[in-house]
Amino acid sequence: MWYSSCKMDVTYSLLCVLFFRSVTVYAQNCVPTFQETEIGVEYDEKQATTLISGCLVGSKMTRKDIDLIISIKGQVIPSLNTGAISNVHHKFHLNIIHNEIDAIKKNAFRDLPRLYNISLEHNHLTSVEPYAFENLPSVKGIHLSNNNIDVIKKHTFVNLPKLTDIFINNNKLKEFDQNWFASTPALEWLALYDNQITSLTAAAFRDLRSLTTIAFNNNNLRYIDPEAFHGLNRLKELTLGGNELTSFEEVNLSHLSALYRLGIEHNKFTYSSPRFFNAVRDNMKELFIQGNPLQCACVDELVLWASNNGIELVWKCEGKEVYCLFPLSNENDCVKRPTEQFSSSLIESFRSVCPIA
Repeated sequence: MWYSSCKMDVTYSLLCVLFFRSVTVYAQNCVPTFQETEIGVEYDEKQATTLISGCLVGSKMTRKDIDLIISIKGQVIPSLNTGAISNVHHKFHLNIIHNEIDAIKKNAFRDLPRLYNISLEHNHLTSVEPYAFENLPSVKGIHLSNNNIDVIKKHTFVNLPKLTDIFINNNKLKEFDQNWFASTPALEWLALYDNQITSLTAAAFRDLRSLTTIAFNNNNLRYIDPEAFHGLNRLKELTLGGNELTSFEEVNLSHLSALYRLGIEHNKFTYSSPRFFNAVRDNMKELFIQGNPLQCACVDELVLWASNNGIELVWKCEGKEVYCLFPLSNENDCVKRPTEQFSSSLIESFRSVCPIA
C-alpha cells in the first residue's frame, strides 16, 4: 500500500502537483520497506513532506526541468528491500541518513534513470549485498560513510557508467577487493579512509584505471604489494597516512606517471631515500612524510631533494620541533637499518610527540 498526505501551505502546492500526485504502486515489484515513514521533498527552495508505507514508487510521467532532493532522515528502517525506491523518473538526489538501516537488498534501487546521487551515511549497515547498486545510469556519487560495514560482496556496484565518486570511509572493512565493482568505467575517487584494511594485493586496482584519487589513510595497512598500483596512470592523489607501514621503498611508483600528491605521513618508517620518489618526480608537487620516526640523515636528503625539484615537502609536525631520530651508530648515513639500531623508547615517544592530527 502507498499513500500520501502532503503537509504544506499554499506556497508549496506546486510541489505536490509536480511529484506526489505522480506516485503510484507496483506491488508486484515491491517488498515493503516503509511503514508510515515521513519523506521530505525539496524543489526550487520549496519543501513538502508525506507519509508512505510500502515502497516509494513514482510515475513514468516526468518533467525535464525538475531537480528534486528526496530525504528520509532520523527514522527506524530495518532494511531497504527490493524495489524500495523505484520508477522515479525525475532528476533527483536521494538522501537516506540516520535511519538505523542495517541492510540493502538486491535491486533496492530500480528503474531510476535520472538518480544522480545516493547518500546513506550514518546508518547501521554492516554489509552490502551483491547488486545492491545496479543499473543506475546517471548516478555519479554513492556515499556509505559512517556505518558499520565490514563486508562488501563481489559485484555490489554494477553497471554504473557515470559513477565518479564513492565514499565508504569510517566503516569496519578489513580488506579491499576491486571485484566489488563491475562496469564502473568512470570511477575517479575512491575513499576508504578510517577503516581497518591491513594490506593491498598486487594489481589491487587493475580494473579501476580511471581512478584519480585513492584515500586509504587511517587504516591498519602493514603491507602493500610492490605492484599494488599497477596500471593507475591517471592517479593524481594517493593518501596512505596514519597506517602501520614500516617500509615503502619496495612499492613500485613508476606506474603513477600523473601523481602529484603523495601522503605517507604518520606511519612507522625509519628509512626513506629520495631515489624511491624519482619515478614520480616530474609531476610531484606535494609529499607528506611528517610523523614518521625517520633518521635525521634521511630527512636531510629528502629536504634537499624536494627543494631541488620544486616539491613541497611536509616533514615536520605542526608546532613540534622533534621531527627525526638518530640511530645508535653512523648517524650521518641514510641507510636501511635493523630496529635494534634505534631506541624503542625513542620511537614510541616520537609518535606521542608527533601524533596524528
